[in-house]
Amino acid sequence: MKRWLVTLFMAALAMLCTPALAHKASDAYLQLSNANGIVHLRWDVSLRDLDAVLDLDRNEDQKLSWGEVRRRMDDIRAYALVHLRLQDGRCTLVEAQPPALESRVDGSYLVLQLKSPCNAAGELRIDYSLFRDVDPTHRGLLRVAMGDGRAPALLPLDPAAGAVSIAMVQGPADAQPPASAAGTTFFLDGIHHILIGYDHILFLISLLLPAVLVRSAGKWRPVARWQQAVWPIVSTVTMFTLGHSITLALAGLKIVSLSPRLIEPAIALTIIVAAVDNIVPLLRGRRRIFTFLFGLIHGFGFANVLGELDLPAKRFVTALLEFNLGVEAGQLIVVSIALSLLLALRWKRRYPPLVLRGGSALAMGIAAIWFVERVFDLKVLPV
Repeated sequence: MKRWLVTLFMAALAMLCTPALAHKASDAYLQLSNANGIVHLRWDVSLRDLDAVLDLDRNEDQKLSWGEVRRRMDDIRAYALVHLRLQDGRCTLVEAQPPALESRVDGSYLVLQLKSPCNAAGELRIDYSLFRDVDPTHRGLLRVAMGDGRAPALLPLDPAAGAVSIAMVQGPADAQPPASAAGTTFFLDGIHHILIGYDHILFLISLLLPAVLVRSAGKWRPVARWQQAVWPIVSTVTMFTLGHSITLALAGLKIVSLSPRLIEPAIALTIIVAAVDNIVPLLRGRRRIFTFLFGLIHGFGFANVLGELDLPAKRFVTALLEFNLGVEAGQLIVVSIALSLLLALRWKRRYPPLVLRGGSALAMGIAAIWFVERVFDLKVLPV
């Protein structure tokens, strides 16, 4: 049984080693309004995501020029519009303005300005399926402006979840957003982002690997009671939580803004340092302090979701709280499962050489490849 558990754990760790698991989630941003019977929609889609599907970079120089995008614009329109339907296809979207490119901290986006003469006085039904067949991590983030003084309604669009309905009826300025866009929206999105943030998960696992052992007389031995492993890791993960919560708020409020070209390689480096410390004590008892500092770096990795939505201050605070609680819930899921498995394995005689040192070496290798990919914008690992 223990041999099976070791095999299962190592296989799960090895599954992280694919290029699709880089941290930056695939998001598109949609802004919708309804005025005088006309639905207006701005749709921002990452060129990186479109290139992965439509092979826009024909000269394979790892850079997308406006000429390359313009030459394939008809294909881009056709692909995009077939994956966004209003009122079950009864409302046809057409261009309101020519497409344009916009540069953001996480890369270039194609901006589509669309409109539709659509009767959405009651509810607007949206069927969003962009990248559904090629990227299970993708989400559309929809901002609905009622145009009557109320705060914008917000909700994520999951391509695999089917159509959603948005209440478009205007009401008092102090009315609440539509029920479909309130409550747990950003809480669930926070869970989603931590569960697809495999570099964050790999960092947490690197912290957990030595948690079920204590070093005595130069040798590792398993902890006698599970509490000896749980309480130290609770304090360590808490420091990580504090760190990424601070920078998530600062970056989401656009007080501090750092490019993913800097943050993503730095996240890979934090994994390498944490994994090396499991084998050679680099941090020398200051693991919690460094975990807090590393959390500051990881927080920037979560910030793009909220920072791009341009929310009013009150709604931003609510969304930030929901999203951060979702991140913590997802983190708790990961830590609980991994720590339970490691506790079950800790009595295995080969845990120190195989799981601790072997798992740490594997984590270092994966993180090193991610670092190279992110610095040089390459794909080293097979698809």
